Amino acid sequence: MKSRKSMKALTAAATSVALVLGMSLSAAPANANNYVIGVSNGWAGNSWRETMVCAIKAEATLSKKVSKVLVSSRNTDAAGQSADVRAFISQGVNAIIINPGDKDAINPAINEAIKAGIKVIAVDGPVSAPGAYIVSNDQKKYGAAGAEALAKAMNYRGNVLYMRGISGHPADTLRDEGFKAVMAKYKNMKVTKEVFTNWDWAKGGELAKQLLSPGKFQGVWTSGIDYPVVEAMKTNLRGRYIPLVGADNNEFLRQTKELAGKGFVGIVVTNPAVIGGAGLKVALDVLGGKTVATESLLNPSAWTYKANKKEIDSSFFVGQEATFSSAVKIPGYTTFSPAQLFRCKAPQDSDDGARA
Repeated sequence: MKSRKSMKALTAAATSVALVLGMSLSAAPANANNYVIGVSNGWAGNSWRETMVCAIKAEATLSKKVSKVLVSSRNTDAAGQSADVRAFISQGVNAIIINPGDKDAINPAINEAIKAGIKVIAVDGPVSAPGAYIVSNDQKKYGAAGAEALAKAMNYRGNVLYMRGISGHPADTLRDEGFKAVMAKYKNMKVTKEVFTNWDWAKGGELAKQLLSPGKFQGVWTSGIDYPVVEAMKTNLRGRYIPLVGADNNEFLRQTKELAGKGFVGIVVTNPAVIGGAGLKVALDVLGGKTVATESLLNPSAWTYKANKKEIDSSFFVGQEATFSSAVKIPGYTTFSPAQLFRCKAPQDSDDGARA
């Protein structure tokens, strides 16, 4: 079996079992070997999100405690995710894992699920509904870690191009808090341009082409839309490079390694898409009666090739696409191998899903 196939295949695999909203299933027994898990992913076609879904499937298969993983993977808003949650309630799932597009707007539907005895776990970003569990990278620390590393790389002076994610998204809001708290400490650094990329690779690259010019900025912070900005530097800055904050995306890892000798300082902030698998583990722990913290946050790291050569070299996957999120495990939370993650099989998809 292949362990390094294209994330395009993962996208197809994840969306092929998308939940048809409104479909009725009998309530799943609250049996420790027969749990049914619902997953609401409000952003289809994004490789980070599809890896998140594959991590949920892989961990569910290995657990031997889940009979089905039902996935609604579509581009939608808070109203759509609320509809997902209500559909899962009607289908009698035992737990719902949701990557929320809004911290508060989905709360009424989440409250209905909790009232029905369904466990709700928000991954990647928080919700504010009482009784819901949160499993996420610490997004405020994510913003701060990249900002601190960028300040050091810029010698604590100069102009910053600040490239955010989606306005109003919980993760973007928290990252912004962390980033700006660090910027406020350094009086000789200034954000001279702030833009939203919507976490769209093409848009991020186009904005970089429009905005970058020699001497205009001394550093760039991105919320993960990174490698197209490096490509823009190659043409716009006449072969020179300025420090750039990105995430642990496959192509950015390669650029950070290969361009280090040409003066490029790439700052890789860890943001594992396999957080979905961690969310599944928390769901099973809660369903099994274990005491679990309401909020479980991962502590992100900021890597440079000079200081973290080993980590960057070992995280790059030859053959994976540029946007692949290269973290393939979270110690203490996930148990699948890379091969099992790449297979992207839920328990109902085959009877051999636990094989490597």
